Amino acid sequence: MPAQRTAADVYGVSDEQVHRARIAVARNSLDSDDCRELLDMLGLIGEGGDPPPVRR
Repeated sequence: MPAQRTAADVYGVSDEQVHRARIAVARNSLDSDDCRELLDMLGLIGEGGDPPPVRR
């Protein structure tokens, strides 16, 4: 039987998952503005060298 998941497991996002999400957004965006907006909405853009919100 699987172990119970903790909050860290639920909210943990790996570097690989972030990378794959960025690639998927880039492939499906209409243009660079659309890409930036989608990445921002998903929390995949970091500000000033900070990690993206999805990784905090």
